[in-house]
Amino acid sequence: MTAHAGRLPHVRRASAAADRAAKHAFRSRRVWPGLIAALLVTAAGVLTAMEVITERAGRPAHIVPYERVRDWAEDTAWEDWPALAAAGGLTLLGLLFLLAGLLPGKSRVVPLHGEDPNLMVGVTRRGLKAAVAAAAGDAPGVSSVRRVRLRRRRVKVVARTPVRDAEGLDSQVEDAVRASLDRLQPLPARSVSVRVKHRET
Repeated sequence: MTAHAGRLPHVRRASAAADRAAKHAFRSRRVWPGLIAALLVTAAGVLTAMEVITERAGRPAHIVPYERVRDWAEDTAWEDWPALAAAGGLTLLGLLFLLAGLLPGKSRVVPLHGEDPNLMVGVTRRGLKAAVAAAAGDAPGVSSVRRVRLRRRRVKVVARTPVRDAEGLDSQVEDAVRASLDRLQPLPARSVSVRVKHRET
């Protein structure tokens, strides 16, 4: 009889699918850029509809001064700076909305590694910071944790110690924080950076 160590292929595939599902579920929805874009498009649609309907009815509303816009467009060449500035501004606005829709935002919840795509688990950023701070504070020689910064792929910890000769303490704190992250398994995986400062008691 032959025994194989390690995880089965279908388990690995399910785990990868679970990770993708968790990342997607807890991704920031970019509510404010979407709301602003929706309001702008809705306002433009309403104005256009009002102008078309009132024009067909024989009593044009003229909410937007199209004649002035048309006259300005006829008298302005594409090479003139007002036309270039208007085109550049509209292009930049469109790119900002496009990037807001494509790039992931800063979510309040950090997804955790799982095995089941139908069961997604996450922890708040504040909760993850608290877990990191608690792990760093429990390391021998650490009196307090001054700051924990949570980046997308890195965790930065600044701790304080009353020990003058703190050689090797930063690696102990790093190991403690890494062990805590290994238990939680946040997505994506994060490297650990630790700085220990001496503080008089």
